[in-house]
Amino acid sequence: MHHKKNITFGAKKLALALCLLSLALLSACAGHTAAQTSDAVTYAQTSEQKLQLLEKTYTEFIAKVEAEVPPEALLEFVTDSSFYWTDTLQRYAKEMPAEQVEQLPLGEMLAVLVYRVYDRERAWDPNMNEDYRMFSLLTGKSGLIRRMTNLKLGPFEIKKDRGSVGLATSPKVPVIIFAWDDISWKLDIKATLPLVTKGLESMGMKKEWSNKELALYLLEKEFHYTYTNIRFDDSLLDPYSTF
Repeated sequence: MHHKKNITFGAKKLALALCLLSLALLSACAGHTAAQTSDAVTYAQTSEQKLQLLEKTYTEFIAKVEAEVPPEALLEFVTDSSFYWTDTLQRYAKEMPAEQVEQLPLGEMLAVLVYRVYDRERAWDPNMNEDYRMFSLLTGKSGLIRRMTNLKLGPFEIKKDRGSVGLATSPKVPVIIFAWDDISWKLDIKATLPLVTKGLESMGMKKEWSNKELALYLLEKEFHYTYTNIRFDDSLLDPYSTF
């Protein structure tokens, strides 16, 4: 009889333990689900905030460009690597021989040749810091990037640490790229330039032109009436000497 009571008492203890364990598991699952829900809400809020900040950054950048501020004032809107890359392009424009210029992607080739046109015509703003000349050609009011933004753009999008915007006619095809820099968005010029010139490249392909032929055609179309003394031919591919 005493043995039977022990068995009954033990069974009750086991049932109680199982009940408590079940409650603990249910509580843990509920807590985990609540944490997941909270994380999802936080991520959605963060994404929305980053999207709003991206749109704000772009608007402020364009306003500065339109105000024709000195190029140094635009540095806060671009990645550090973008400025270093434009510095490299400026060195190409000053030194790179013709046979290497011909091998450049179209966007870089256009930047180098436009720089050389400005050099030959002494068309630079005398008040501009010489170190920012190439940077200004790409980001200034008449620069390649601003010309693209004059077109109607679609909605902005973000994917993790990359922001982008496409044309309204093809909103899913990015033409301008931004990179997230811990607390702010920065324009990625190096990633953007090939996208800006992609449409031009397709025109060259239809005409079966090389990048060099296309670049010289575009330069002549752009500057023919402005700089009438320049020959828009292979001579532009060589570095310009002031001596």
